[in-house]
Amino acid sequence: MKPILERLSEEFYFYSSQLVIFFIAIIFLTSGSVPMGILFSLIVAFFMLIQSFLLASQGHKPLLRFLFSMITPAGYTILRAATGHFDFLETTNILLWSAAAYVGFFQAVGLTVPAGLVKRFAETMLALGAAVIFVAFYYYLDQRINLERALEAGNIDATQYAEALRIQAFTRGLPSFFSSPQHWFAALGALSFDLMLLVTRMRAITLRTRIDRLLVAGGPQAPGDPVQSIPGSIDIETIPIQIPRSDSPPRRAPVTVISSDILAFTDMSERLGPDRAVDLLNRYIALWVRMSGPRGGRILSITGDSLILVFGLADESDHAERGLSAALAFMDELPGLREDLTAAGLPSDLRVSVGVHSGIVVAAKMGAPGERRPSVFGDAVAVAARLDSLCRELNQDLLVSHPTFRRLSLESQAGLDRIGEVLLRKSTRPVPVYGRK
Repeated sequence: MKPILERLSEEFYFYSSQLVIFFIAIIFLTSGSVPMGILFSLIVAFFMLIQSFLLASQGHKPLLRFLFSMITPAGYTILRAATGHFDFLETTNILLWSAAAYVGFFQAVGLTVPAGLVKRFAETMLALGAAVIFVAFYYYLDQRINLERALEAGNIDATQYAEALRIQAFTRGLPSFFSSPQHWFAALGALSFDLMLLVTRMRAITLRTRIDRLLVAGGPQAPGDPVQSIPGSIDIETIPIQIPRSDSPPRRAPVTVISSDILAFTDMSERLGPDRAVDLLNRYIALWVRMSGPRGGRILSITGDSLILVFGLADESDHAERGLSAALAFMDELPGLREDLTAAGLPSDLRVSVGVHSGIVVAAKMGAPGERRPSVFGDAVAVAARLDSLCRELNQDLLVSHPTFRRLSLESQAGLDRIGEVLLRKSTRPVPVYGRK
């Protein structure tokens, strides 16, 4: 139930940003009286609720996304037709239908082609269209208020008033409207806001493209990394632990370790089934590979949804900085991963916990004769896993140990808050832990 409620809230947020306030305000003004305005607004809000629920549950299908986007304007048209004389060409009706059709169409296009130039074009048109829709509703609301005042003052009669409300008269007041600096300011504000949203969406599309490439390649495209072609999966053997020489003896090394888990993944996997659960895990792992590889990090182990990553085996300099940077980058890109999961028809309510700790490990090749692989062990791994599990108790998505904190630059330390003190492995007294600000 929780995932559908989260998707429902996202749909409501989307439609709020697409001027639901203007929808309600204009409908209220066109209803003739305050009681009727309240009634009409509640009925239209009910249609919006139905539309949002259907979009949240079935809106990942392009055709249904477009069709369900028409529910609110259709409900408004039926309501107006059922309560008296209604002109379909009334500006309110045309604006509602046009806005819904525009947004629904480009959303459907974006779902049909989840990456590439077509996807970017669809998102650009949505952002620009949202700004135009805002200005159109803002302009019409201003025009409507002025017409009401003119009618009350006797400057126009009822016939002129009705004619001015038709779509044919929509553009007549535009020169006067844009002669006001405050209206230009509102238009530029709407455009700026939607362009900021567009930048966020483009980042998510770029991330999705990179994840898809990793899923096809089977591993990171980093210098020196052997890459196998395993469509649809990430193979741990293609993400090796970097030890300078394969025949080198065991050695102690200062490193930073990251432990990461998906919260409640067992229950989620039971609902998804094996194929979809593996698809979700591969996308989650691919994001970690993308964020850690360029920073010198490598995956040490994958056990279900639990990942252990290590920084500093090949290059001991700044391993704490690089490890924290990878963890923060992963958290910043997590919303993009959720969108990627939604586009793939997978649950988007992904919550991840991350623990970061710096310490000493032993690096060596371990395993049965003929099957030995580079690996590490030590308290640092156990402490990172403990911090990962403490995220649930402390209601945090990221916890950083004090040893890691001490190795960070002042700039990085400034981005963390001291959450409290906890007992960690082999510690005789509580030690500080830190979370994101």
